[in-house]
Amino acid sequence: MEPQYEAMWPLAPRVTGDVTEHERPAELAGARVAYLWDELFRGPEMFEVISEVARERHGDVAFVGWEEFGNFHASAAEERRVLEALPELLRSHRVDLVVAAVGA
Repeated sequence: MEPQYEAMWPLAPRVTGDVTEHERPAELAGARVAYLWDELFRGPEMFEVISEVARERHGDVAFVGWEEFGNFHASAAEERRVLEALPELLRSHRVDLVVAAVGA
């Protein structure tokens, strides 16, 4: 008798509908960019490089650090709290664009 193995589908079921893609801005000068990070992969190093390059290419770009928003990949309770607060935090910081960094 051959061994039998249970297999799981590697993709999780969809929990949201389609998301409408918005047009990217051609210019970042004068924009406020928020960094969101799940605290899994070298975010601060990456954000520093992104900030430098953005300022070199576009001049006056303001950045709001990930620390202002919290870890959106924490315990279930913390994740829910962070995600529920996110829209208002983005508005209160007058954020135009978001860089969401996730890693494994």
